[in-house]
Amino acid sequence: MDRSSRALERDVTRFIVEVLPEAEREFREAFLWYFERSPLAADAFRAEALRAIDGLAERAHMRPVDGDGFHFHVLDKFPYTVWYDVSGQVATVIAMAHQHRRPHYWKTRG
Repeated sequence: MDRSSRALERDVTRFIVEVLPEAEREFREAFLWYFERSPLAADAFRAEALRAIDGLAERAHMRPVDGDGFHFHVLDKFPYTVWYDVSGQVATVIAMAHQHRRPHYWKTRG
C-alpha cells in the first residue's frame, strides 16, 4: 500500500455515533434553558452542539482524551462539553455536561 492509499484510508474512516438518553436529556434541558432567555441563543447552542456531535462521525478519534480514556469536545461559545467514548467504530456520546457544574458526574454512564 503506497502513501497516498494510506492517507485515503484515514480520510474515509467513519464512526457510528450513538447518544445515550441521559446525554440527549441534558442537551434538551440546556436548549430549553437558553430558549427561555433567548430563542436566538437557543438556536446558536443547538447548532454548535449538533455540529460537534455530527462531527464525531468523521473525527471522533481526533479530539483530546482525559486521564480515564474519555474523549471530549469543548463547545466554543457555550459552557458545555460533549463527552464521549470510542469503541471500535462507535462513538457514544455520554454527556452534554455544563463545564461549571458537578464535574465528572457522568463517568459512571455507559
